[in-house]
Amino acid sequence: MKVRATFDEDAVRYDRARPRYPAQMFDDLAAGGVVPGAGVLEIGCGTGQATVSLAERGYRVVAVELGAELAAVARRSLARFDAVEVVTGAFEAWPLPGEPFDVVFAATAFHWIDPAVRVSKSADALRPGGLLATVATHHIAGGTWTELRIRQRVR
Repeated sequence: MKVRATFDEDAVRYDRARPRYPAQMFDDLAAGGVVPGAGVLEIGCGTGQATVSLAERGYRVVAVELGAELAAVARRSLARFDAVEVVTGAFEAWPLPGEPFDVVFAATAFHWIDPAVRVSKSADALRPGGLLATVATHHIAGGTWTELRIRQRVR
């Protein structure tokens, strides 16, 4: 079993124990030009913690999650949002839809995606001028530090 699949073993406990993302992170995404109604492809949504914040800001979200149990928890958390779809599967194998996204977003999941495809497939999923937004969380003594990186597709 790949290490990245271990998060699915006890999805409910994982959801309870995982630190939440700061609201400022989503404010920064909006400040980067992501407006309500934007189409967001989320890679590795886990239990949907970040997805809820994206949906609350009015984004249309397609969230791809490898773990079936994690995806089930996410679907329950996101049931009240009509503009959110949670897909169970590996991002590397998931067929991109015909319509490109405004944003490809990954909250602490991008490093788990096969390095041979994560950037190129993300670029293929974006419209020209779209954004790739990745989040890295660092656990340090005394707290947690979350970093949002935004890159724009220029081709």
